[in-house]
Amino acid sequence: MVNNRASLMSDPVYGLDSRWSWTVAAFCSWLLFAGTLSTRVVGIVYYGTVETFQVTRQEAAWPVTLSGSLFNLAGPAMGFLCRKLSCRKVLLACSFVTGFGIMVCYFAPNVVFLNIFFGVLHGVTMSGVFVGTNVVVAQHFQKRRTTACSVVFTVCGLNTLVVPPVIEYFRTQYGVRGAFLLLGALTANAFPAAIVLRSPPWSTVPKKVVKVDAKRKLPTAAPATKVNLASEKPPTVQRAIHRTQPIRKEYIQHEVWTGSMESFGIPTEPVQSAAATTQQHPIPTLRDTLKNFVTLKFCVDALSFAVVLFGFSTFMLLSVDLAKDRGIAPADAVYLLNGFCVGDILFRAVSGCTIDYGWLSLEAVMLTGYLVQAAVYETLLWCTTLPTLLMCAAVLGASNGLRIGLQAPFMIHDFGIDVLPIMMGGMTFVIGSVALGRPALIGYYRDKKGKYDGLLHIIAVANIVFVGVWTLRLFVRKRTCRGAALEKELVQGACGVRCQILGNAAN
Repeated sequence: MVNNRASLMSDPVYGLDSRWSWTVAAFCSWLLFAGTLSTRVVGIVYYGTVETFQVTRQEAAWPVTLSGSLFNLAGPAMGFLCRKLSCRKVLLACSFVTGFGIMVCYFAPNVVFLNIFFGVLHGVTMSGVFVGTNVVVAQHFQKRRTTACSVVFTVCGLNTLVVPPVIEYFRTQYGVRGAFLLLGALTANAFPAAIVLRSPPWSTVPKKVVKVDAKRKLPTAAPATKVNLASEKPPTVQRAIHRTQPIRKEYIQHEVWTGSMESFGIPTEPVQSAAATTQQHPIPTLRDTLKNFVTLKFCVDALSFAVVLFGFSTFMLLSVDLAKDRGIAPADAVYLLNGFCVGDILFRAVSGCTIDYGWLSLEAVMLTGYLVQAAVYETLLWCTTLPTLLMCAAVLGASNGLRIGLQAPFMIHDFGIDVLPIMMGGMTFVIGSVALGRPALIGYYRDKKGKYDGLLHIIAVANIVFVGVWTLRLFVRKRTCRGAALEKELVQGACGVRCQILGNAAN
């Protein structure tokens, strides 16, 4: 039995960055591939809802907007459940229910029914799938964490190549209700992958062990007062016996399992070093974690990805209707999603490797993505043919692929892996809050103004704002790195001078 946390994490088969880690990444890819199918066909669902239920575009936008928003708004709750229960339980429950929420829409009599089941039920459970998968992947990797996240999101993005034409075929053959039924059946295939997934042993806190240990009494504590051990044993032995009880209380109070014998109150090393180790690497409490939400760094991270996801989901939602306004048939407009997918998948794979191998920094990748997305949304205003729209879709997919897989790496980079479930949940909550404004914008610009141009301008301007934000952040990073390098050189120079002086003195 491996009784040391460091040994568990360095195990070549089941430790960090091991063969099992990549197996976990493969099952996470399967889970996200099937669990997020609905996000790839929101444009078809949106257009089909307008056509079937004869409602305004603002009303038709609510089911898909609720699904996308609650996918993010439920993030804090799902992050808390992952921390309180386990990622495994959250993934099993959510992957089982999320497909059901789509299938029952076959019986939908109106848009309100779609809002409840497709929007609320499916959106909330899809959030659990997303948060749990991100946390599990991040827990299994360290050196290749960004690459692993990029691989998972790349495989997940492949569903955009296959699903939109299939669902469009289902819609034309069986109507939008039949498309809901079959889409839900495909989404239900996420559940088998969730059976395999769980957090690694070094990231779990077995509370039952701590509680049992807390009730257990030390057999050496009572005899220490009845038998005069001080007269029979050396003073060092007496002090060692009396140290045992404080060690046990300290670990019970913190309720932190490190995978080592000290967690069970067995003093395998001196008390001072064990206590110091616990104090140097404490697991943050929930209150300390929540304080991160009011920091400037979190606000920048959350709003940055809110703009990324708003641009991505808006294109997925409006692509078919936008092309139809330009005189392109819906059956042909579906291929815009394929063009988007090609650019998205290629750059999802490139993004993680580029960062992990040090070719570009996280900040540089984010800056590039915002610059490209702003240019594409302005260009969309002038595109009137299918080839030009396909080109814009591919470039827009590339800008999305550069950044979409960096959510967990950024949270870990800025706040650490111990608080990842809660921080991921908080970030997705901000993303969902921003997305709730989309139906009103669609209703104003398309239903009243007659075209989407104003909405496209808003997205382009938002990206330009964050070009400035990430330019500043990149400058701060480079300045910090230069300062750290200079300090290191000064320390090394001082050490060299000291060694030279000592050598001269010895001579």
